[in-house]
Amino acid sequence: MRGIGSSRVGSPISLIMALVFPAMIAAAVALAYYGFKHAEDVSRPVEQLFRLECQDYAEGLAKSVETKLDREALSLFAQITALEDDPASTDPCDLDPGPGIDSFVVLGETRRIECTWPRPREADGKKRKPAEAAPKIAWLPKIRNLAWRQVDLGSFAYHHEVLDSGGSALLAYTARRGADGDLYHVVAQLNLDFIGKQWDENELGPGRKNRRVAILDEASNLIAGVRLGGPEARPGGRLFYEGPFGKALYRWRIQMVPQNAEEFQAQWERTKGVRRVLIVLATAIIVVGLVLVWLAILTERRASRMKSDFIANVSHELKTPLSLIRMFGEMVATGRHKGEEVAREYGGIITRESDRLSHLIDNVLDFSRLERGKSSYHFAEGNLAEVVERALDVCRYRLEREKMKLVVEIEPGLPVVRMDENEMTLVVLNLVDNAIKHAADGGKVEVTVARAPGFVTLAVRDYGPGIAPEEHTRVFERFYRSQRTRERNVRGSGIGLALVKNIALAHGGHVTVQSPVLDSPDHAQGSLFKVFVPAPVPAGVEGAAPAAGGIGEPAT
Repeated sequence: MRGIGSSRVGSPISLIMALVFPAMIAAAVALAYYGFKHAEDVSRPVEQLFRLECQDYAEGLAKSVETKLDREALSLFAQITALEDDPASTDPCDLDPGPGIDSFVVLGETRRIECTWPRPREADGKKRKPAEAAPKIAWLPKIRNLAWRQVDLGSFAYHHEVLDSGGSALLAYTARRGADGDLYHVVAQLNLDFIGKQWDENELGPGRKNRRVAILDEASNLIAGVRLGGPEARPGGRLFYEGPFGKALYRWRIQMVPQNAEEFQAQWERTKGVRRVLIVLATAIIVVGLVLVWLAILTERRASRMKSDFIANVSHELKTPLSLIRMFGEMVATGRHKGEEVAREYGGIITRESDRLSHLIDNVLDFSRLERGKSSYHFAEGNLAEVVERALDVCRYRLEREKMKLVVEIEPGLPVVRMDENEMTLVVLNLVDNAIKHAADGGKVEVTVARAPGFVTLAVRDYGPGIAPEEHTRVFERFYRSQRTRERNVRGSGIGLALVKNIALAHGGHVTVQSPVLDSPDHAQGSLFKVFVPAPVPAGVEGAAPAAGGIGEPAT
């Protein structure tokens, strides 16, 4: 019966535990992983928006600077073109290019130097020849690096070159054809200091309202703006932007961070921390919930198995007295007995087995009420010794049948106690029944009713194999059966001692177990169960413990 029930109950649950729980654990892990990923992704749109705004601002700033550069370059090219087209002019470099131009050179069709500006002079005021003046212009050797083939006739381009002497030069170069049809080339170095002063004041000002801006040259020297500092103002920072400064000054870099970058970073760290805590907490709750469900399933399986064992054991327990009642009843009914005295003996057996059957049924009913939380007790003052003697009368035939000796010791002059006689009868029957089942080999059961400070005690001693120390508390659990009981295949419902404990507690007392019991310093065997029932303490008795509270009211 137990095997079939366990298989039917266990198989679906085992399938759930084997398939569903790993899937749920995997889902919890996936939730945690994608939660962290989502927390990262949520902050990215803010960063991307900031970088897009910085990129637009950088492009706008570079375009405004390049517009100024274009104006200076085109003005110079126009002046040189006018001199080249003027038949009366013999020197296209004889002009004032303005503060936006540092120097320039005019090359012929074969890109040989025709003239340069500025023109170095001798101490006597005489002009040098172009060939002698050329080495004074530091960027002149870089002319060969210019991409002349990519420049259309009449257009111009920029070349940002790092000089060997240090620093850099922004060169604007063009190829043009004069009125006489001759091809000439112009290369000019723009004065970035002059232009930089203008954009530093006029262009960077609006950008500083909500961001810090720095323009750095090829050596990371500050050209304009303010040098950025702080943990966020570094490459790789979440709110740090860095890019080339336009198409002309492409060797320079522009850097930007928000004015309150540190505040943004601190807020983001707080938000990130809160999200992580929430994700971890949610994941932990899911895992804990799964563990609790797992434990609940295991507990339910164990309870189902215990209930199956309980039904099987109770069925067996009921079968024995019913078989005896039926057998002796048929013998009395059919007259198969030797005289009236034997018939009365059979009737006594039927009565005692009926009492035993009632005891088993009362156990089941009491346990059922206990499970539903509807146990009720009817307290009245009475003599515990009389209750014990009446209960033992029910057990005598069974003790004789098991060839066990019953020893009863009742201390005289015991005080009355407030108790439910029916429930205390169940206590006696359960303890004696427990001794008969588990200690029949000992051959003797001792029942003692005595006085203790503040209590009247009921003790039942057997001489069986005893109970392991680690099982002393567990034997009072419902459906629990000790290891030795299972090994010896002793039948039992597993609820007797649980009822004893609950009845004792309901009376304001308690129950203890001692096993093994020391008979002598060198010998210990059996078990001793002792139930303490509170008794009134006579006034003036020293050393007596007070009776437990609550025994004067019916317990429910």
